Amino acid sequence: MTTRRVDQIWLFGGLALVIMLVVGGWFMMVKPQYNARDSVQADTAETQTQLITEQKRLAVLKTELKKINEYKADLITAQQALPHDNTTNKIPEFLKQLQTLGLKYDVEVSGYAATGEESSATTPTVTELPITLNIEGPVDNIMKLVKHLQTEQPRALLVENAKLTLSDDESGLLLTLKAFITKTDTATVKS
Repeated sequence: MTTRRVDQIWLFGGLALVIMLVVGGWFMMVKPQYNARDSVQADTAETQTQLITEQKRLAVLKTELKKINEYKADLITAQQALPHDNTTNKIPEFLKQLQTLGLKYDVEVSGYAATGEESSATTPTVTELPITLNIEGPVDNIMKLVKHLQTEQPRALLVENAKLTLSDDESGLLLTLKAFITKTDTATVKS
């Protein structure tokens, strides 16, 4: 071989080696950096989208937080309507409330009788307490008391049966009610 031919082989070999180093460097060093950059940019875009979503959610929660007192009042009302199951089922308090209502409407609330609790057929976390009341007084006042029981008083009641006995001086109403008690304990809220 001639010297010139050897030099050409070395020259082409060197050029091929340089090209291989450049291509290998590109695939081994530069391209992974571009891929990493693209991955970081995609993650950044996804994070920004999540941030916007969470900021919207935070705005909704801040709006809801402004209504916290309203929610607490609703919870207190619900807890009064459906007290938590305990040893007395809040019946003594309810009887005092009925007697106070009797005084307000000028009728006599007496003859209280309650049977054992029954599980609700429709709501498994609620028990029903059948109550029988005897109310005596003028018919108009008795009707006002019954209307108050059904619409205004806080305790959840269902009037199942009513038997009215009329007389000239005093009328009487025998009411069969169901009071409801929940087995679900909720946090006590101070208003």
